Amino acid sequence: MYTSITKKLMLCVASLSLLLLAGCTGKQEETAVAQSEATTETATQEVSLDGKWKIYNLRESLESILMYYNSVNQLNGSLILLFAAEKATIASEITINDNTAEYHGAYDMKLSFEAYYDSEFDSKEISKEEGLKRYQSYAEFLFKKFPDAVGGLSEDKQTLDGTIKNGKVDTQAKTITFTAPIFFSGDIEATPSILSDSPVTYAYSIENDILTLTVSGYNNIYNVPVTIVLQFQKVQE
Repeated sequence: MYTSITKKLMLCVASLSLLLLAGCTGKQEETAVAQSEATTETATQEVSLDGKWKIYNLRESLESILMYYNSVNQLNGSLILLFAAEKATIASEITINDNTAEYHGAYDMKLSFEAYYDSEFDSKEISKEEGLKRYQSYAEFLFKKFPDAVGGLSEDKQTLDGTIKNGKVDTQAKTITFTAPIFFSGDIEATPSILSDSPVTYAYSIENDILTLTVSGYNNIYNVPVTIVLQFQKVQE
């Protein structure tokens, strides 16, 4: 009799244990699913366009511009400019507030000039001193010809530090328009039409914390279609 009761009790305890175990497992699975869904929702949530964005993947951004430069001596000249522009970049950032945007860039003119001289004056028909004067004048001219550009060459002419103000953000069309092109190292401009004074409109997209700007058009010097892609990363403040 006692054996029968004991067996029944053991069966009840075993059944209860299985039910408790199944309940715990179910709760663990539900928790894991909820955490996974929350993580996925956070990952796919779009980062706000407002705030500061610093250049990201600088080399890739420069390559998308420089591949259209130096059509006669393209590979050698572009590589020289690419490596120097990476080293010369002090700042390259966009600040967005509601429907306005500002671009700020700062570059070591001495480093960028060395690349410019080596790529543009292979025969060295002019001296470095004369070449530097021309380069500084050219860089300042390119910058100052735009109405919303402020800043320029430092007093010792060693640094180009400038801001493009009054950029227009269109969140419906997903575009950012500046009256001057985003610039690198003085004379490297993110625009298909290098000599144009027209505003430049960049289409934008955001993935995680990366802002991608794209502009396409037709190069008015080398007569080729151009697509330039720049990337900026959100600065967490």
